[in-house]
Amino acid sequence: MNILSIGTIDMRGGAAQVSWALRNGLKALGHTVNTFVRYRYSDEPDVFRIPRQRYQDWLVKIFANDLTFAGTSYIFETKEYKEADIVHCHNLHSNFFNLKDLIRMSAEKPVVWTLHDIWAVTGFAYNSATLRTPNKKKFLLCLWDNTPRLLAAKERIYAKSKLNIVAVSDWVKHEAEKGILAGQKISRVYNGIDTALFKPGNKSELRASLGLPLNKKIVGCGIKGWQESNKIIDSYSARNDVFFVAIGHDNIRTNNKNFRALPRSEERKTLAQYLGSLDFFLHPTDEEAFGLISAEAMACDVPIITYGVDAMPEIVAHGQTGYVARYKNAAELENNLSHALALSPAAYQEMSGKCRQRICDKFTLERMLNEYLELYDTILP
Repeated sequence: MNILSIGTIDMRGGAAQVSWALRNGLKALGHTVNTFVRYRYSDEPDVFRIPRQRYQDWLVKIFANDLTFAGTSYIFETKEYKEADIVHCHNLHSNFFNLKDLIRMSAEKPVVWTLHDIWAVTGFAYNSATLRTPNKKKFLLCLWDNTPRLLAAKERIYAKSKLNIVAVSDWVKHEAEKGILAGQKISRVYNGIDTALFKPGNKSELRASLGLPLNKKIVGCGIKGWQESNKIIDSYSARNDVFFVAIGHDNIRTNNKNFRALPRSEERKTLAQYLGSLDFFLHPTDEEAFGLISAEAMACDVPIITYGVDAMPEIVAHGQTGYVARYKNAAELENNLSHALALSPAAYQEMSGKCRQRICDKFTLERMLNEYLELYDTILP
């Protein structure tokens, strides 16, 4: 099978990591995958950067339109497109893809479009947090608010296209089904976690290699929801038995001496080591189409403390693989963390073991790959 993949980035960031893993899995099975992206970081010969001129960004800003100024029609003339059996789109925002090209693509080829967020069904927003507190001009970096027209333009394009929509969670699927993509075929394929990479390790060895304490409970947090994580870290300043780690950012400012920021790394192996060193992962996110880093932590036997926002309840089973607080209930979130830290060794081991089992049961790379292959088989002529 010959697949043409289109997305914003080839191998950096959450959505890109998923599409890159899918690409590698397909190639390992002998399929051909050519990838067109706006931002190219790999040196793979079958990854192609979509050219872009500076003036296009100014047109987007002036006309408040991120749908139609990109020049991607040249793709139709490429050998990679002409030989493709399937076109698989991933993120199509960031002003690099002319959405009208979906009309011709879907008339000539079977088109799969994986929704890693909800941009496809909104006038401007990638996520639910932006929908709740919109600053449309700032979010789009435009001079005026054109979002009603953008939504109408998307709807017109979809009406002329035949798309096989894939949502990465039931929450995204629900958002797509109630919106302007409702007329398209919509299915759900969960993102897959590399359980050979993200796996339990020897915590003492991992902590020693990272310079983390061996005799404290360690709670990690990421960039999402870091402001709320900061407040919780501050509240634990008087305790010497709990150590906090910010993974991949240095936003947090605290007087808590039991804190350290681990540097950002694009190496997935390094992230797996960071996550494997933890006892718990604190994830008070405002929005989450899937919850990739939480799923990766769970694959390392690390329970999650999070909010029940968007897809998070699909990833974390409350009371079994962590604790899910009501959205924006900071007191409940902190109480859940306190309860988790007080678990007996036996209760912790039981919860920890269920984390990886849940990932292996529902969210593996193999399962994701097989479900996409099944979808491809159903849409090939």
